[in-house]
Amino acid sequence: MPRLIYMTNLSRNFIEHHTVDFLRKAGGTRPDLRVVDTPDGKIVVKDFKNSDTLFKLIVGPILIRREYGALRKLIDVQGIPQLVGKIDRYAVAIEHIPATSLDNHIDEALTDQFYDSLRMVVDKMHERGVAHCDLRSRGNVILGDDGKPYVVDFAACVYLGRGINPLTRALYKQFVLADNNAVLRIKMRLSPHLLTKDQLDALDTPLPFERPAKAFGVFIRNLTRRFLTRK
Repeated sequence: MPRLIYMTNLSRNFIEHHTVDFLRKAGGTRPDLRVVDTPDGKIVVKDFKNSDTLFKLIVGPILIRREYGALRKLIDVQGIPQLVGKIDRYAVAIEHIPATSLDNHIDEALTDQFYDSLRMVVDKMHERGVAHCDLRSRGNVILGDDGKPYVVDFAACVYLGRGINPLTRALYKQFVLADNNAVLRIKMRLSPHLLTKDQLDALDTPLPFERPAKAFGVFIRNLTRRFLTRK
């Protein structure tokens, strides 16, 4: 099946009547991940409509805009499920990739080629001006049935601005370093025997701003859950 880019006939009514499966059900801050059958094949729709009301109304549209913007920048990048279209302010559709989350992948050992391919995907993503910022989270890297890595979920991503502001570029460089470090941490978790000495040394070297960034992320996450979701 050719890669899907920009289906213009999608609507809320269509996706709700053609949903054939859920990869995940919505709840709290989490969206539905719908598998939708279309005349051109299956797609995945990330949908905040059934998330907790305050989160849906205030944060959901921001996350959808961010994901949509990132995927537009990453059109034709191998290893990124391609953008299909924006449904409405609560939902965006992407290409369906038959795959398994690395968290569930225990049947066979991953190879150096897999990790090299993953690093190539991440490098290409950075070249397009997108830093993922959440590669350590479970499920954001998946193993395709074709044996290739795919990176998903760009809700937390950071864009490289168009200007030449040195501060902006310096901050973006830190996010790039964090993404690269996350690839090594995935390798350490799943295939530690494949790590080279240089990679082990890199993992032992703390990233600049790593601790305050992590603490800030936890603070924002807890604040959001406390005030924008049901208890």
